[in-house]
Amino acid sequence: MRKLLMLFAPLALAQAEFLQVMLAVDKMDCATCVKSMEMGLKKIRGVEKVAVDPAAGVEFTLAPGNRISLEQLRDAIKGVGFRPGDAKVTVRGTPVTHDGRWRFEVEGIGKVYNLSSRHDHVILGLQEKPVKVRKVYAMSPAPPDPQTVPVLDVTEIVP
Repeated sequence: MRKLLMLFAPLALAQAEFLQVMLAVDKMDCATCVKSMEMGLKKIRGVEKVAVDPAAGVEFTLAPGNRISLEQLRDAIKGVGFRPGDAKVTVRGTPVTHDGRWRFEVEGIGKVYNLSSRHDHVILGLQEKPVKVRKVYAMSPAPPDPQTVPVLDVTEIVP
């Protein structure tokens, strides 16, 4: 039985993860900035591909089974000398309710994000379906400080 659990443990972790992240970056306006950003961010374990565009920001394609949090990517951008902004993400996780508030749990990294949506049908869709792990597209504004629980503003549930 123990061997069986060990075989399925990686599969359980792989179900909840960030898949794609597009982070806005302030004041990245020269070719040297772009090159230093690319070189610094390609070294992150779990990052499959990094595309840097001064106008759009940094797009991360993450490897299957990665354990990267949005905060780690923002910290990596800070470490290269830039200020990260809002993020567009594709993420798999579990919608959970606690104290009457909906949150999105990304189990593989042990993070919980406050869940919101500008569209009631999106939140209702997350609540009504009995599926434990959901894939969603969301926006995540840069938190004002590291102590603030980050927010995922869900724009769409991926079927």
